[in-house]
Amino acid sequence: STQHLDAWLKANGRIGLSGVDTRALTRAIRIGGAPNGVIAHSPNGRFDIAALQQKARDWPGLEGMDLAKEVSSTQSYKWSDGLWTLGEGYDVDAAQPDAPHVVAIDFGLKRNILRNLVAAGARVTVVPATATFEEVMAHEPDGVFLSNGPGDPAATGEYAVPVIRQLLEIGKPIFGICLGHQMLGLAVGAKTFKMHQGHRGANHPVKRAEDGKVEITSMNHGFAVDAETLPANAEATHVSLFDGSLAGLRLTDKPAFSVQYHPEASPGPQDSHYLFEQFVSQLK
Repeated sequence: STQHLDAWLKANGRIGLSGVDTRALTRAIRIGGAPNGVIAHSPNGRFDIAALQQKARDWPGLEGMDLAKEVSSTQSYKWSDGLWTLGEGYDVDAAQPDAPHVVAIDFGLKRNILRNLVAAGARVTVVPATATFEEVMAHEPDGVFLSNGPGDPAATGEYAVPVIRQLLEIGKPIFGICLGHQMLGLAVGAKTFKMHQGHRGANHPVKRAEDGKVEITSMNHGFAVDAETLPANAEATHVSLFDGSLAGLRLTDKPAFSVQYHPEASPGPQDSHYLFEQFVSQLK
């Protein structure tokens, strides 16, 4: 390193926090759940604490907020790059023209998901979160991917769930991650709920139902699908070993499945990379 982190943050206009007892904060969140908070900056170092506290109290929270529209792409585009490897860099233009075609609905997707889909043998077209069934099908997909994203799944589901239900009706293969997992759950009639404590971090163990194998996963979510509300044609495939919450599901009568965690995480555990190959193999 050639300079202090503090100097680098200032030079690049980035916010940093210091002097915070993060373990004490962790204990408070563990006991009381996720609180509202404010990060404030003042050039002269003076703050109106009472006003900031009131601002935190007045924030309504994420429930009812559709944030996917705010972070989604606004135009469709094609993606063809594969994964990064040491000594080679990113595998540019790796997608083959005759590869199975995946349309990815962008609720706030991570690019490494797209890279993993290409590495698994797909070519990819990304469409906005608000794409209609007709707009999705205009790209002639072999399968549809439902991406991760922020906000309350029930709010995003107001426009996304009807599209997913139509895709299920025609038997289109579907794979969802994180918010996409919650979208699939809502589309088949399950309920979602705001968790007392969200799951954050790269060390979350989940148990795979089919063989009892434990996978270490990366998670970043504050909502979950209520396993008790899954319909008869949906089954739990993965369960969190931290709190027993639903971490994956699949439909027994349709080629659709999803996981709550992030198999594409980079850096992060790679135990679940097989899910991309599992999905793309259905399309060949």
